[in-house]
Amino acid sequence: MSAFLAPIHYWLYNKIRHVIEREQMIFEAASELCGGTAEEARAQAWQSYGEPLPDADLKEHIDQSNIHGWLQRQINIAESREAAFVQALVDNCGDAAIDVAQKAFREHGAHAARHADSQGKYDTASALGLYKAINDYYLNGMPCDQADAVLESTADRMVWESEVCLQEPNWKRAGADGKMMKKLYNEWLTAFISVLNPGFAFRQAADTHAGAAVNRYEITRV
Repeated sequence: MSAFLAPIHYWLYNKIRHVIEREQMIFEAASELCGGTAEEARAQAWQSYGEPLPDADLKEHIDQSNIHGWLQRQINIAESREAAFVQALVDNCGDAAIDVAQKAFREHGAHAARHADSQGKYDTASALGLYKAINDYYLNGMPCDQADAVLESTADRMVWESEVCLQEPNWKRAGADGKMMKKLYNEWLTAFISVLNPGFAFRQAADTHAGAAVNRYEITRV
């Protein structure tokens, strides 16, 4: 089976695993807040979307006959399950659950940044290098989705935009508040950049392009 798997498949699988890892961090933090209610919220999400994939080599999981379809399905499952879990926490534990989720997203973003830094392969002194690191750790659809359009790329500043939020259909499917989830994801990105290089900052700004709402993002030297 491994002969059919290319580095890009492992690259994407690793990003899916980051979402699974983050879900576990949210659960651990939520358990301290609301105990058994967090267990119930997770069980509810697992009932709808299945338990997370065990931590094993990709070749132990993937459907050899449908590699692309399997990976797309795992993206949908991981993002939907996480969103369903977070929404269930908020519904059952109140606004304090949002604070817990924000902290977990920040901590996981920092954790991912430390891992990226340990690899020694990113030019963390430049905005472009930081953007490349984001793309290796931040799950944002399949490679063929090509959602980002880069508007500016210099050592001091990267600006890109997307007319679609690739995670949003999964959040909607899970019945989660899209604005809440977008804020949580931005918490992750902000922490990732600030830990990888405190001399840069991540920011999202709304914009209008051809009459349609566009998400615009920036990594800027501060």
